[in-house]
Amino acid sequence: MFDVKKFLKVIVGVALSVLIGAALMIFVYALPNERAVENIREALPLYEREGNYPSWALGEHSKLDNFTDAIMLLEIIHPSGDLISSAMLNPRFVFPGEEKPVEALIKIFRGETDGLSETIYPRYWHGYLLILKPLLLTMKANHARIFLAYGIFILFVVALLLCQKILGTRHAFALAGAVMILNPVSLSMSFQFAPIYFITMTAIIFMLKKNRRLFDDELYIYFFAAVGILIAFFDFLTYPIFSVAMLLTFWYVLNRRELLEKKLSAIFKMMTSFLIAWGLGYGGMWSGKWIVSKILTGYDTFSNALVQAASYTRLGSNLADAGWQITTLGAIQRNIAVLGHGPIRIFLFAAIIFLLYIFFTRRKFLTPRKIFPYMVPAALPFVWFAALSGHSHIHAFFTYRSLAATIFALACLSTELWQKKKPT
Repeated sequence: MFDVKKFLKVIVGVALSVLIGAALMIFVYALPNERAVENIREALPLYEREGNYPSWALGEHSKLDNFTDAIMLLEIIHPSGDLISSAMLNPRFVFPGEEKPVEALIKIFRGETDGLSETIYPRYWHGYLLILKPLLLTMKANHARIFLAYGIFILFVVALLLCQKILGTRHAFALAGAVMILNPVSLSMSFQFAPIYFITMTAIIFMLKKNRRLFDDELYIYFFAAVGILIAFFDFLTYPIFSVAMLLTFWYVLNRRELLEKKLSAIFKMMTSFLIAWGLGYGGMWSGKWIVSKILTGYDTFSNALVQAASYTRLGSNLADAGWQITTLGAIQRNIAVLGHGPIRIFLFAAIIFLLYIFFTRRKFLTPRKIFPYMVPAALPFVWFAALSGHSHIHAFFTYRSLAATIFALACLSTELWQKKKPT
């Protein structure tokens, strides 16, 4: 199952993607930003009213991240000097001691520039600029939210209809439930929440339409690697594990008949190979930015990224100094708490009761052969929370979305058990 030649091709693909990514970032920074500056200026009242972390309803599940969105906008309005340096280091303006980018954005447009200085943000690709900047060249920032909402709805409808046609109504309901947990309203109102959704839903649609070729020609390993690459390029470290967990579940459901003929160990090896391919794509593309920025600019992005990674994994003293008491279990509990906050807890409670009923009435079918292929993707968000407990605890208001993949996997398992009439 572990084909060395295929993994070598994946590594070569990642290397080529790093070069392409660098070229694309240079291209997007070469685009003039005057019109985008005016379109952001006209949307300024929106950010003045909302602030850094507004909520469109009560509860953290409805919390938006204007903090990060403002960073994106500050990068767009920043004058481009040396194109290569700008594309690799992603500069923006800040004020002394300023940790609230929305306020910085407002002050800059008001002309309050006392103490203005420049900082850089090189550890991410910031590939979202490839979409966001051209978008803001044609429309106001507040109108871009509406555009996102249209895109989110269209992808949802297409994926849902294909899922119902190919897998049936029950799986379509499971997909709809996962999307509802993601909270499409918040996705459309925060630029940084959207990339994972767009990449994952597009990948799901592609799988639904091209599964036969991907499976029969053994192309899934490249597919998972490609998704990992795209997520590393466009995402701002929001809920990336959601993507691979969802795709693993779809892979199994779409090909379950063929996979039932294989041993459980063979299925595990295939899933592991896809996870490794995704990880190579994701980790390789991300770290590729650190390497290429060092080569092109001389800045030690690698050390910068490693320092920040320490805080993601609860090793950073800065979190303790800030008063955060972070543990692995605490990070998991906090994400579950955000998931179950507000009215959604009613639906979650009903879903849990239904799952328990299914498991109890179909307990004779609860064999490792039936459960394991679903439990692997269902467990991935918890592994992610444990590995990145610092990041997952602090940013639970958006990292909780990873649990939508867990709910989807368990819903697919319950669907299979519900349909069973005799053990196999």
